[in-house]
Amino acid sequence: PALTPISLRRAPGFLIAFSIHLSAMSYSGHKPHLHDTIVYMANPYNRQTRAEQILNQKTLGGAKFADCDSIHPTKMRAMFSTPDAFVSMCQIVREDESTGFMEPTRTQRKLLETYNQHRWIMVNKFRQAKITTISVMLLLRDCMYLQGVKGLLIAERQDTAEDIFERILFTYHRLPKDVRMPLESGRKAGATQMHFAHGGGIKVLTAGGRSPAIGRSIDRLVITEFGEAQWQRKAAINIFPTVNKRPHARVILESTPGRAGSHHEQMWRSALEGNSRFHPLFLEWWKDESCRELDDGFNPTAIEAEYKQRHEGMSLGNMAFRRRALGTEFVGDPRLFSSKYPSDSYDGWLGSTNPIMPAEILKPALESAIPEPRLGDFGCHEFEKPLPGRKYLITADPAGFGSTGDKSALTVWDATERREVAFWEDREAPDRFARRLERIQKRYLDAMIAVESNATACIAILKDGGARNLLWTNRNHPGWYATDKRLQEAEARLVQMLRQQDLELRSRGLLHQLLNYDGSRKKRVRGQDGTIHHFDRARTAVMAADILSRRHFTSAPGEVVSERVPGQVTIGDLDKHKIQKERDARSPYQPISRNWM
Repeated sequence: PALTPISLRRAPGFLIAFSIHLSAMSYSGHKPHLHDTIVYMANPYNRQTRAEQILNQKTLGGAKFADCDSIHPTKMRAMFSTPDAFVSMCQIVREDESTGFMEPTRTQRKLLETYNQHRWIMVNKFRQAKITTISVMLLLRDCMYLQGVKGLLIAERQDTAEDIFERILFTYHRLPKDVRMPLESGRKAGATQMHFAHGGGIKVLTAGGRSPAIGRSIDRLVITEFGEAQWQRKAAINIFPTVNKRPHARVILESTPGRAGSHHEQMWRSALEGNSRFHPLFLEWWKDESCRELDDGFNPTAIEAEYKQRHEGMSLGNMAFRRRALGTEFVGDPRLFSSKYPSDSYDGWLGSTNPIMPAEILKPALESAIPEPRLGDFGCHEFEKPLPGRKYLITADPAGFGSTGDKSALTVWDATERREVAFWEDREAPDRFARRLERIQKRYLDAMIAVESNATACIAILKDGGARNLLWTNRNHPGWYATDKRLQEAEARLVQMLRQQDLELRSRGLLHQLLNYDGSRKKRVRGQDGTIHHFDRARTAVMAADILSRRHFTSAPGEVVSERVPGQVTIGDLDKHKIQKERDARSPYQPISRNWM
């Protein structure tokens, strides 16, 4: 079909024609206009399409369609029939300074489809992806046609917020009258807000201050360039509680990668781990038409050819675009280019932290990482249940007493296969953490417990409780004794084991900490926005690499059944007899053996 069919009446064989602009480029190559005539023959089997269902609905996601005499009700509902139904009839100022209807790009359609399936979306985009335009058009659609729905746009600066709001007004005033919701009586659209006749509206704010004031509960939220905001943590704490309690609220947070270790990066990685309300959406810059340059004489260098090979679908036109950008605004620095045109979900984050773990050995593990399981009955998140005959190792980094400070963390390893099988991390007092360790040790077949030696409180509690199989560095240092030299050696061993695939890391949370791990003994780094970053789980991986590379763990041997002939003496029997004679000789109540004289 050239266009998506929309039904006004559902009667078999009844032809219906009405004027409305619905979708972008069709399979036949037809470019729709604002007033296309669509002929629809109703389904004789009485089966409704999604478009028909929307036309017959009175509500959408909990909100009622607004009722207004000047608005065509069927056309208004048709704006929600397909993801691009509304945006493709919006007029904008194009890059060539002409005015025309929006034709969503491949990148923009990716956001439209995601918005149709998820309520909370976090977009990791490239520069000039034109995602902000699509986001605010969706904001305008929902706030204009759904009764009482209030929307909020937050930008990093006031001038940016006002510029984006001008785009909304430009589109609004050029909509056909029968689909343009009138403004509230006696009020005009200002520079930062507009109010519709049904009680809904749109307002703009900036996240530039420490505490952006929302002042009301909102139903639609668009945050643009959140990575550029300085006080991200405080802004998030003040903004999102107003949306959390709304069961049908929708949020789009879009930005290029920001500072490494920032609150923005932590939110993004939490979304990737599946522990957030946000659905992560990464946009590949090399799949966008605007990121290509025609250069028939372009010949990639060996480094460029290797870069191209790492990106599926990248063309020589994309490489020519990258070379031109590196020679212009990025002054030959590939890191700066990646900060605006990231290669993958973990690329482009730059900042004041100094990670020591090579990212190229962690990213393949991130691609194969599995979702982190829920907390089990034995006090940890288990990837694998204990297997009979296996040897297990628990590396632990406890916190001190108090409600603030570092978190406690532990990781359980299959010491035979050298694989992460369970973990736990949270703030917990040393005494409770010691009991947790004992419970998990019992669960994993009397596993060896290695506690960092500076956690004296936890080690003392384990010793007083008679904990078995506790690692001692030597007779004077219970636990894993971490000197600066040993810590650096352990970090080198971890890198080597990961490069050689001798150690399997399975959880995204651990891999994310290792990406930012700086090797600091303090274990905490305070970012520019005041966010404190913990590396407790990363430290457990460093400990495991040191222990597993120094000790040899083997599976427990199976029971050997052998028949003995009566009167037969084995070598083992002779060894036992010799040992017993030596013990008797050492007794102060017996003379020294003649064999020793």
